[in-house]
Amino acid sequence: MKKFLFTMMALLAITFQGLQAQAPLKIVTNHPDFKINVKRCAASGKTVIIDLILTNEGATDVEEIEGAGGCYDGTEAYDNDGNIYQGDAIKVRVANRQNYTCSGCGRFKIPVDVPMRYSICIENVPVSTESFARLTLHFECKKWGLSRDKLVKISNIPISRN
Repeated sequence: MKKFLFTMMALLAITFQGLQAQAPLKIVTNHPDFKINVKRCAASGKTVIIDLILTNEGATDVEEIEGAGGCYDGTEAYDNDGNIYQGDAIKVRVANRQNYTCSGCGRFKIPVDVPMRYSICIENVPVSTESFARLTLHFECKKWGLSRDKLVKISNIPISRN
C-alpha cells in the first residue's frame, strides 16, 4: 500500500511539474490595436534574444511610438529561476537598426498591418534558465495611451537552447 501511495504521489508531482512547464504564453499590450507576437526566444550561452513582431491593427498609422530598454522604469524580466533582469542587462532595437541599447530604440512608426520587428537582448541569463515568467516592456505612445503607467506584459516565454 505504501508503494502504491508513493508511486501515485510521484506521478502527481511529475504531472504538476509538466503542467507548470506548459503554461500558455500570455500577452497584454493595453491597447486593442497593438498586437505583439513572440517570433522566437533563443539563447546562446548566457545571452538570450527575444524577437517580437509588433503590428498595428488600427485604422491609421501610428507615427510615433518609442520602445525603452532596461535603463527606463518598467522594462524588466523575471526568469523561472527567480532572477530579475533590469538596467544594462536588457537592451532593445527596432527593425534592422544597428545596435542594441538599454536607453531605448528611439521613435519609430508602425504603419497599419505592416509587421515591425522588435528585438530584445538579455545578458547574463544562467544556462539553466528555461523560460521567462514575465517580460515587462515600457513603450511610449500618445496615440495608444501607452506610458510608464500602462506597460506591455508578456508571460511564460520559453527559451530555446542549442
